[in-house]
Amino acid sequence: MALVHFDQLNPSGSLNITGSFSVQGQTKLYQTAVSQSALIVSGAIDVVQAQINAQVQKAKITIENLGTIGDRDSNNSIDLGGFY
Repeated sequence: MALVHFDQLNPSGSLNITGSFSVQGQTKLYQTAVSQSALIVSGAIDVVQAQINAQVQKAKITIENLGTIGDRDSNNSIDLGGFY
């Protein structure tokens, strides 16, 4: 499989990828229109722990002003208001 770097493509607009897509490093997605989401997942999604050298980062999702959903062993909480 050939490796292609984005700086070789200079993409703008839409980009369609068939097959697997892997990113090593942090990925940021910026919403550019209020009426459109920055990320849409169609199908299943897995959030799993990562091992970086000798350290482990437990799986978690943090939502601003609500809290964190994470690994059962972690003390995470999410604020659902007064409805629970």
